[in-house]
Amino acid sequence: MMNLNKICPACKAEYYPHILKCADCGAVLLSPEEHRRAQEERKRTEQKSVENAVVVREGDLGWMSELRTVVLNAGIPCMLYSDAGCGKGCGGDTWRLKVSPEDLEKAQESIEEYLMELDPEFRIAKDLIGEGKCPACGSPVGSEVRDCPDCGLPLLIVEED
Repeated sequence: MMNLNKICPACKAEYYPHILKCADCGAVLLSPEEHRRAQEERKRTEQKSVENAVVVREGDLGWMSELRTVVLNAGIPCMLYSDAGCGKGCGGDTWRLKVSPEDLEKAQESIEEYLMELDPEFRIAKDLIGEGKCPACGSPVGSEVRDCPDCGLPLLIVEED
């Protein structure tokens, strides 16, 4: 008899066929055939080369590996790169998650959505900023203001050369 149980694509938990979402992570469950196809597509995505790669995020190996999974799950080819240290993540190396320029915006959106799932306060802060308000104190702020004039919260991250 064929196994008709559904599989969570995120955490690989197995459920009875009538269950629609994973109880642990909320992902939509897949039939074994859908799961197999999704795994094959992910493998193809992982193997695609990234031309003229641009940096989406940078940080330690653990965090960048986690974000790489998020980007791959969104169907975006990406790669991790570090140009210093031993390359094993043990010496505080800075790792860069890179995608093609065409995929940059979609990758950023995928990561932002993931961050909002991790901490709902990110979504609240984004909504407040979108309304022209400081996410800390709610005071009105302009779009080009670096710091909130009332509470001093940095609103723009400015990288200096």
